[in-house]
Amino acid sequence: MLFKPNSNSWKVLGCIVFACLLVGCKSSARMTSSGTEIMKTEEVFFASLLEHSFRFDTFSSRLNLEFSGMQQELSSRVQMKMICDDRMQFSVQPFLGIEMVRVEISNDSIKMIDRINRRFIAESYQRLKKEMGIDFNFQNLQSLFTNQLFVPGVNAISTKHFRQFRITKNNLLAEFQLKDSSESIYTFTADGDENLLSTKIEIENQKLTWHYSRFQTVDSQLFPMIMTARLTTGDRIQGTATLTFSAPEINRTVSMDFNIPSGYKRVTLEQMINSIGM
Repeated sequence: MLFKPNSNSWKVLGCIVFACLLVGCKSSARMTSSGTEIMKTEEVFFASLLEHSFRFDTFSSRLNLEFSGMQQELSSRVQMKMICDDRMQFSVQPFLGIEMVRVEISNDSIKMIDRINRRFIAESYQRLKKEMGIDFNFQNLQSLFTNQLFVPGVNAISTKHFRQFRITKNNLLAEFQLKDSSESIYTFTADGDENLLSTKIEIENQKLTWHYSRFQTVDSQLFPMIMTARLTTGDRIQGTATLTFSAPEINRTVSMDFNIPSGYKRVTLEQMINSIGM
């Protein structure tokens, strides 16, 4: 049976993504798109784009987060850690390295500790996915944060997925588009240097756009040092988050722990997102 998005599906997806942004390899010389023309066929370019995808076992970086929502604005430093295909964790530290919020997303759950309000979230990822009624998994979310092409609901993309995409290109840009089982539309745009410049997810009149810019080398691979995510409903902007990465490293030992303090109140993801004004 195919799921159909319900009235809350976009808000739930927004919760998952913006939970990372809100409460959620050393770089060298700056690299930018050179405006290289795309001379390859669609299939060859698709394979080349996959071949040049950012690869890592572990990833860690300091971030500066700027967020503007319907009811509030905030700026904070964030520490991000990721173990490929396993889990990602965000520690929000707005003042002198003191953690206020910790978010952890894994293959099976999303958890959040709000130390300011002494509350926490612990939700099954599969339950949220069922409520959303769309194909979206941990690996897809990981791809958003690491500038990679993906297929909704698929753990690993390969050249065999080429024919699932409708591909259009001109001399400088290529666009890859496909739909999931609920008719949600995913659109990826890349340049002639095989950099993925944006990802767009559309559910009815609601849209998440994720832009990548200021590419630099991280352990001999190109990585976008600035990511801008925006949620919109029709022409109305629900929230915009800009992440600026600082000194990212890959394939170093990272440690992650997630201990919920006693006495904290458990709330739902919907309750949390409503309290932050989205």
